[in-house]
This record gives sequence, structure tokens and C-alpha cells, in this order.
Amino acid sequence: MSKKPYGSSRASAAKVLGESLTINGVTLKNRFILGPMAVLQPLEDGRPSDQSIAFLKRRAEGGVSLVFVGGSVATQRAWDESPFAPNIRFDREEFIPDLARLVEEVHASGALVFAQIFPSFGRMGIPRNGNWPTAASPVPVTIGEHGLPDNVYIPGGMTTPPAHEATADYIKEIEAAVVIAARIARAAGFDGLEIAAHMCYFYSSFLSPHANKRTDKYGGSAKNRARALRDAVHAVRAEVGASFPVGLRMSVNDHLPGGQDSEGFAEVASHIVSAGVDFIALTDANYESMGHNVTSISGSMLHHGEPQAFRKAVGNIPLFLSSTTSPEQAATAIADGVADASMLARQLLADPDYPAKVLGGRESEIVWCDHSNSCLRSLMTNIPVTCHKNPEMGSESPQATRVKAKQKIMVWASGNKPLMSIADRLARARRSHH
Repeated sequence: MSKKPYGSSRASAAKVLGESLTINGVTLKNRFILGPMAVLQPLEDGRPSDQSIAFLKRRAEGGVSLVFVGGSVATQRAWDESPFAPNIRFDREEFIPDLARLVEEVHASGALVFAQIFPSFGRMGIPRNGNWPTAASPVPVTIGEHGLPDNVYIPGGMTTPPAHEATADYIKEIEAAVVIAARIARAAGFDGLEIAAHMCYFYSSFLSPHANKRTDKYGGSAKNRARALRDAVHAVRAEVGASFPVGLRMSVNDHLPGGQDSEGFAEVASHIVSAGVDFIALTDANYESMGHNVTSISGSMLHHGEPQAFRKAVGNIPLFLSSTTSPEQAATAIADGVADASMLARQLLADPDYPAKVLGGRESEIVWCDHSNSCLRSLMTNIPVTCHKNPEMGSESPQATRVKAKQKIMVWASGNKPLMSIADRLARARRSHH
């Protein structure tokens, strides 16, 4: 675990973060990246809406070099089992013109666009339309027992139903669907893509012994646990060619008793990268350890030593930090060779101009995320995401869905500690009587 304090002068931070970064022939103008978030308000059929595009354009105008299109799905199964809806679809060829319009608009605002290829919710899927969630192994997700983000409460906790164990044929079906989605993303003009293997989603369920109890070729050793994702990368690379950026979004630490640590995840990654990985977006923890995933502490990933472990395991493949809002911390990590870019989410909801302010020496003007996490509570209750620090957030387009007064009260109440403490006691008492 790294004990090194991460920080540097503001002037040098702006210089480092303002440097370009080239990933497989595609050049990012600086080191700021908008991470994928399910805040885009797509149309009911899964096409990007005017609000989807306006949200991304506003972050591009604020200075990020790259935006990831998240809140997306790459298969019919993911569409059917999603805990929130609607999602942007990468599994419909007829949507290519709509996706192309999104790409063109964001390009015009100065940023590159990568697609997130999201095949299945895995252990977090919702049983629906006759389908049952499928993952590496039938291991349920227990949420709340090992910590939650600040101001987020789940009365009584939550445990998902155990997923069905994926058959070898099913794993190959998902792989084929990922290839189709990659083909659609490239045809729409996206500059690159990432395959989602984070949190408790489908590919993530293979990576750690905590969730993967298999005894076949997809379980056991790190090499075997890497196999499903490695095969998907290899197949996507064969589809899109050598000169198209392909990356991973990977969990880096379970942060659970008996779970896999950063060295374990990094070892798994080392078996995948040679299949054609151009970058890895690092995601800390998962739904069972959400307090580490949606942290209120800048640079916690650095202090845990997670990027350091990945750098040692995968060499010079670009690594994207998450949840490092301090420009000085991010710049020091980049200057030290520990990471290559700073990928932000909630901070860019609160202040889309954060990159421009950092690079322009205007840090005193930054509107900082205060980690009240009303955005997360909105997402958890399927309410359009807004931000009390940024009145513009969620209504960048005149066509955006407006949050109703009752919904605002629900979001407030779900973050009210006294109310949620009462709800928790009632939920646990009700459970004890069943």
C-alpha cells in the first residue's frame, strides 16, 4: 500500500494535465476524461436524445479531451434486465445515424468520443421478461453490509437473487454480441471503445474468486478467470482492426473480507492485455463495497496502491484514474508514471468547466462536488439526475425531462439520515418476522 502523499504545485499540475496523450493513434488534447454515467436521458427506444447530446457537448465545451458514452447496453438481455431505464443501445444497426449525430456534435465541441460496450448486468441484473440474471457463478450481491457512499442509505440492506451460472455457449453468445456492438460503434464514427468489466456486472463476475466459483476453463487460476474477457477483447480486435482504440473498464479491488486485492486484479489484467488492449479505465470496488467506489476522498485509489499494482503488471498501457478530483494528486500520479489520465464523473456534474479552470489557472473558481450524492440517489430511484451545485445539470437541452416536485422530495428523503435510520429499523424488524 502506497504511503506517498500525492500532490504538486498548481502551476506544474496544469502543465502536466494539459499535455496530450496518444492511444493507438488517437490523440487526446489533455488528460481530462469524462467517465461513463447513466445520466444521459436517452429516448424511450434507446436512441440518444437531444439531452444526451447536450450533456456531453457541455462537458466537451468545458475542456475534457474525451467523453465516454455510458448508461448504455450492447445486448437485448442487458436492455431487458437493466435496473434503470432507458439506456442508449449499441445493439441496433438502425440506430447508427442517431449515434453518429451524437459523435459529430461532440466532435464539433472539441472532444473525442468512446463507446462503452456493456453486454450484461450480470449479478446486478433484474429478473424480467422471463429472463433470469446470468453471471460466472450463482453468487448474490449483498449491498450495505460493507459500507455505502456518504449520504446514501439502503434501509435493511439489499441482497440480489443469485444469478444463473453462465454456460460456455452463453459466454460465447455474449462475446458475439459484444463484437456486433463494437461494429456498430465504429460504423457510427466513435473514436474508440471500452468493454465493461467492472462493479458486479457480467465480465467482472469472472475476474475475482469472490464471485467466480467455477471449476471449468473459466474459473480457478487468474489465467482462467481472465479467459472470457480476453476472448472478447481478441474477438473485438479482430472485428475493428489494429488501429482502433480498444480498452477495458476494470474493477481493481474488491475491498471485501476474503475478496481479491489490487495485485490479484492486476494479475488477471496481465493475462488479457496481449489480446489487444490499448488502455484500462480503473474502477475501485463494487456494489458490495460502494463506499470505496463512490468515495468522498480524492486520490483514495492512489493511496490504496491500485494503479501502482496495475502499472507493474501491465507495463506502459495507459491507465485512467478515477475519483481523483485534486489536480495536484492527478498530475503527480501522471508525472510519476503511475497513471496517464484523470477520469472524472460527479465533479463534472457539479462543474463542467472544471478542466478549463484547472488548465487556465482558475482553480479558485471551481465549483466543487460536495459529495452529498443526490445524483446517485436519483439514479438508484430511476429519477432524472440533477445536481444542487449546478442548476444547469440535467437540463442542458430544452427537451430534457424535468424533475417533478414529488421526485425531488423522494431524493431528499432518501438522503435524510434520521428518516433513513427509522426506515432501516422498520425494514430489519419486518424481515425478522418473516
